[in-house]
Amino acid sequence: MKYKKNSRGFTLIEILIVIAILGVLALLVSALYVPTQLRKARDASRKIDFKAIGNGLNQYYDTKGCYPSEFPSCHNPLVLGNSKYVGSMPCDPRLKTAYVYLTDGSSCSQWFKLYTNLENQQDQNIDDAGCRTGCGPQCQYNYGISSPNIGLDTCLPPQPTSTPIPPVSPTPTPMQYACSPGGGQKGLCELYDDPGRSQCPKVYPNDPTCSGGECSKNENRCKDSSGKHIP
Repeated sequence: MKYKKNSRGFTLIEILIVIAILGVLALLVSALYVPTQLRKARDASRKIDFKAIGNGLNQYYDTKGCYPSEFPSCHNPLVLGNSKYVGSMPCDPRLKTAYVYLTDGSSCSQWFKLYTNLENQQDQNIDDAGCRTGCGPQCQYNYGISSPNIGLDTCLPPQPTSTPIPPVSPTPTPMQYACSPGGGQKGLCELYDDPGRSQCPKVYPNDPTCSGGECSKNENRCKDSSGKHIP
């Protein structure tokens, strides 16, 4: 018995469907992969720029003994006399603006700080620079370099706020009254600093009358007057 061989191939519609699916997958891959690689490429350019600028600034310092008070605008050279320390000052590859350059504000600055933002937030150089929680003015940059004699202005992470504990008002110590021995006479209700020292059997807090006439009873009187208040 012979079997009939199926020689049916792909139809044009099936081929077009496969091409369309591959095209969609390619677009998805491009949308996810290409922007990330572009950000990383721009960050690499920023780090190369900073290395070149830093070297040029330090060579400038070695010659003049201070750093330039003004930073050349993009694509202009950094020169001192006939010497050129940066041939064409680079600018940010995405913003097309000059990098942030800070000095001590004098005409012969003794330090510099240079700031920018890396786009890839996972870049380890952000942590290496100490800028994970921000650097520079208003903590708005995440990467930078500085002259060897100073560090970057790093920002501390926000501290958790706690509910302040209201102050506790101290409880006033009560005035302690007790019945004095009386020396054989009628005991008087008097103020004592240490009624325990005088072995007073009863103490009357804030009661200068000692509950009326209780001091007339001998059993309510202190043994001695050693703990009595002395004005």
